[in-house]
Amino acid sequence: MEKLLEMSTFNLWLLLMLMLTMRYVLVAGVPYLWLYIIGKNRYRASKIQNAYPSRKQVLEEIKYSLSTFCIYSSGIWFFLNWLKNGFTKNYTDIQEFGIPYFILSVFLMIVMHDMYSYWIHRLMHHKLIFKYTHLLHHKFHNPSPWSAFAFHPLEAILTMGIIPIIIFTIPWHNLALVIFITIMIFYDTYVHWGFNIKTFKFLKWQNTPLEHDLHHRNAKYNFGLYFTIWDRLMGTFLKKV
Repeated sequence: MEKLLEMSTFNLWLLLMLMLTMRYVLVAGVPYLWLYIIGKNRYRASKIQNAYPSRKQVLEEIKYSLSTFCIYSSGIWFFLNWLKNGFTKNYTDIQEFGIPYFILSVFLMIVMHDMYSYWIHRLMHHKLIFKYTHLLHHKFHNPSPWSAFAFHPLEAILTMGIIPIIIFTIPWHNLALVIFITIMIFYDTYVHWGFNIKTFKFLKWQNTPLEHDLHHRNAKYNFGLYFTIWDRLMGTFLKKV
């Protein structure tokens, strides 16, 4: 972390942009290659919507996702300023809180993010701001893995809000935050696969591509990210159209 503080702000931004883009290419590219190209015929029966996204749509998804990562990367300046001035609850020695808490902290981040995602998602569906934020994402009616971060810039800024909430409220280790962000990128991409791959469902209340695909088709339901708990509690859960 000290080496990061010594880098120029532009180099920091560029480094984070490259890291986020590389993870995105890997996490979205592999399932796209697997499901949409190499295994297209093999997994056709698992495709949630019969049609496949056009090449034009996929390119749009990639374009807006890269725009999102540009915005996410810009947050590094705030992040490091808060860290440098001791505003966050960061700790550097895992043994300070122990391995059990280190593991627990990652789960806490996921639970916090799931709650934040549900409510910020519902907020963006409010008629006064929908067209300025979330409408762009819903134009990808038949999502592919590349659509996971295809956001309007205002939506990208709003979705970043979970990071300050986490780093200001719970003790966190640098590696735990990296693990959480990696899981977040994977899971957001996973629910946009467009294929109902049941072997990836481990929990009863786990959100899957099927539930999220229903949201892309009926925007009144299924706002959750990792789980369907908040949707079930708030009466916004839908199993099928």
